Amino acid sequence: MPFPKWTLIFIPLVILLLILLLFWNRVSRYDHATIQPRSLPAGLVLGAALWDGRPSPALKERLDLAYQLYREGRVQYLILSGGKGDDGPSEAEGMKRYLEGKGVPPDRLLLEDQSRNTAENIANSKGILLKRNWEQIHLITHDYHMYRALRLAEKAGIDATPAPVHSRVLFTPFYKVRECLAIIKMWIQETLG
Repeated sequence: MPFPKWTLIFIPLVILLLILLLFWNRVSRYDHATIQPRSLPAGLVLGAALWDGRPSPALKERLDLAYQLYREGRVQYLILSGGKGDDGPSEAEGMKRYLEGKGVPPDRLLLEDQSRNTAENIANSKGILLKRNWEQIHLITHDYHMYRALRLAEKAGIDATPAPVHSRVLFTPFYKVRECLAIIKMWIQETLG
């Protein structure tokens, strides 16, 4: 007896839903997390989009948290990690301009401007940490992105303390689904070597 046609659609959808639910827990892990009240040498800000050479609203949220940590003396330096898109400045340069506009001295802003994704943000920033003999950092990104970013940092040998941003400008469910897919991709890449 052949399977009804609806099962060809229904069964894969149920499997996809179960996989998303499994990873939803991971992308939601830092939804209500607070930043540990400790001072570390630096905060690593993971890049996001620039709009016309300026930080997007989501990137501004990350930068505003980085600025707060700097202003409170919880970090002495900010590592700004993000490469160049199709045209215009790199994400790192756009972040630098924004933070300089808030009064952060340029010598406290360290740029990593070659990366194109989260894995490269982490890997390329590791060189800055090694050069300065920094063993621990605050990792600054959105809460839904923190699980994967911390996994990549751990894999790179970076001792990172989460500093999650809780967005007021993003439609978070969309980004959580997207992040679930990114975690699945990371898991497949790790499994296949």
